[in-house]
Amino acid sequence: MSTQAPKDVFRRFASKEMTKLTLSQYYTAGRHLLKHRKSSGDARFSAFQLTARFLYRELPVRIGQTLGGLKHNPSPYNIRQIEPFRQLMDSCADDFSLLVDRTPAPDTPKANAEFVDALRKLKGRCRGNMWALSQALRELSSAINSGDPRVVPDFLLPAAAEHRRAAEGHAPRHFYSSTLAYPDLSAPMAYLAPSGKMEMTDPIKWSQLSGPLTDSAAAVATPQQWAPNRVCSEFCNEASCRNPRLWPGDNALQCAENQTRRFFDWLYAMSLGTQLLVEDHVAIHDYGHNLVQIIQPLDIANRAARDARTVCQRHYGFAAPEIRVVAPTPSVTTTYVPHYLYSMLFQLLKNALRATIEHHQTSAARSVHLPVVRLVMASGDEDVAFKVSDEGGGIPLSQVDAIWSYLKTTSDPASVASSAKNGALSSVTFMNRASDMPLFGVGDGLPMTRQIARYFGGDLDLVSMEGVGTDAYLHLSRSRNAAEHTSDLSTLLHSAEPDPTVSSAFV
Repeated sequence: MSTQAPKDVFRRFASKEMTKLTLSQYYTAGRHLLKHRKSSGDARFSAFQLTARFLYRELPVRIGQTLGGLKHNPSPYNIRQIEPFRQLMDSCADDFSLLVDRTPAPDTPKANAEFVDALRKLKGRCRGNMWALSQALRELSSAINSGDPRVVPDFLLPAAAEHRRAAEGHAPRHFYSSTLAYPDLSAPMAYLAPSGKMEMTDPIKWSQLSGPLTDSAAAVATPQQWAPNRVCSEFCNEASCRNPRLWPGDNALQCAENQTRRFFDWLYAMSLGTQLLVEDHVAIHDYGHNLVQIIQPLDIANRAARDARTVCQRHYGFAAPEIRVVAPTPSVTTTYVPHYLYSMLFQLLKNALRATIEHHQTSAARSVHLPVVRLVMASGDEDVAFKVSDEGGGIPLSQVDAIWSYLKTTSDPASVASSAKNGALSSVTFMNRASDMPLFGVGDGLPMTRQIARYFGGDLDLVSMEGVGTDAYLHLSRSRNAAEHTSDLSTLLHSAEPDPTVSSAFV
């Protein structure tokens, strides 16, 4: 596009390291700006100028890294074939250009006013970007499930998986001395050839069986140019896996899922941080409040419980199960982002209510008494923790890992596109309109909810008993010095060879 910044400018910003902020820094800066918000003249400008200058330097770095990650695409799937991903890339490029090319540095009151106007535009675009990311994940999931060859590489198509399973007794087996999470892809690899002999691959080549496999040992391994598919990650169950093409059975699909999860964890965290920076400054400037506050978690928990029951009752047409909130220390306070906590509890409670109803009630038994959903809040020295317990039947052990997948969805992408876009609310209005959202199909989902929890040092985990129910454990770090939990683009790509067909646009 004509509005895009030159590649050398983009590369310069994208290669810089982010400045990771803590909750304490957000809160302190916000209180300082609020103190001087109603001042006049130079006093007000001086107070806002320091933060504005920081944002003017920092936002292009974060947006540039986000765009760089999308262009490098360290996942095995061709996401450029998914329209919302292309929209997201175009939007990031325009956001970058808006800040770097079309907005002056906020060194004067007039320039500062122009910069705030640019942030207002970015605020709306951030909401659109988050919607585009959610919709893109739905469409990517649909393309993978349907085996779309434009998106899914050949070695991950169903036919290839069946071929690997059929060849399980003959496919090359790997033996490594290293179990590093990020193995050196340039190192030779030992494998057990069909002939029964141990052989070593060339550092730049990998071996695969040529032609159909048979029970005989006649098939030979033909060296092939290694195609960078970047499917290993620290989350990979096969710690020493280097190339999923050489694994039998469904391990290639598992490795692809793990690498895709790692990429979208990073991408969502980057989007989350950019949105928080923009919306916090605009909220202070326009609405007179900051987004990082000293909160009473119990008040937010009660509100999330009330709204979740409202959504559930509207969806099913009858009274939702009771949510019983238990808080041994109800007056506890902590520093956090109120709408982050609300959105996480809202998501967990909706899931618990839905599971409870669908496990216990059928169309022929609407009068069955529904078990209570329990929400327990506890306060420790290091964290404020929540447990959401339901009796919704639990999750089979084989499906537990799938709940953290970005590629599993409960809705058809086309059927939720409009409602999802309408649900892309700003942080200022989300808590006021969440009860108007559908019960499922839009919103953060469990993978994104876990990323929100982890962003400032917390976590989310689930323990399930099939046939009984599920307990979700949400932890918020009480340390105000917990910095944003995300990595730079260079760290993300450290163990991945860039795809030449994609990365040329970056360099």
